[in-house]
Amino acid sequence: MSKPTVIHRYKFVIDFDGTISINDSTTMLAEMYIPDLHQKYLREIRNGNISVRKYIKEQLEAIRITREEYIRTLRNEMQIDLTFKNFLIKNWDFMIVSAGTLQNVFYSLEAKGIDISQKQIISNHLTFNGEELKVEAPRQYDDQENGINKAEVIRNYQRQGYQVVFIGDSISDFEGAKVSDIVYAKKSQKLAKYLKAQNIPFIEYQNFDEIVRHFQRYLVGMK
Repeated sequence: MSKPTVIHRYKFVIDFDGTISINDSTTMLAEMYIPDLHQKYLREIRNGNISVRKYIKEQLEAIRITREEYIRTLRNEMQIDLTFKNFLIKNWDFMIVSAGTLQNVFYSLEAKGIDISQKQIISNHLTFNGEELKVEAPRQYDDQENGINKAEVIRNYQRQGYQVVFIGDSISDFEGAKVSDIVYAKKSQKLAKYLKAQNIPFIEYQNFDEIVRHFQRYLVGMK
């Protein structure tokens, strides 16, 4: 008797800062507009004294610039791993899930000619009132520690029948990586070191070309 065909549905959940982007959007903005205050927050997060959420929310809300200036800075200063374009042409199902803000993701990618629907981004939302900024968390995935509850995003997709492929690099990715079906962790970064210490299986990568090649081989092996 032949084995029944198993149909797998895959959903990629992809971090933004340090994963799709090369530089961190919150850090870049803070260095430019609140450099002295930024040094304080940098010391605190490196020492483990503040959460990722506090690092992002309080620094962004301390910046005093207009929406137009904010967007222009993202477009001019954010660096993107352009091998992400090679991932996109595969037309695999994905969501970008970021502890930062939707605007940081959307306008940084738009500047590099990468057209992503805002519906494909789960993140905090930034609102402007003149030069005052406010970071608002999505109620369903609010996380006081990591900014966005990536683990719950992933569990939600798994409840829908998806196998989740997670791609990340840093602290805010730890919990999401632990519940994912397949994990790609950026080489020599905090997520890879954490997963190695916890004996959690993962695939180390340096860019999206490596992910594409590995996942294509994986799909062939599943047939």
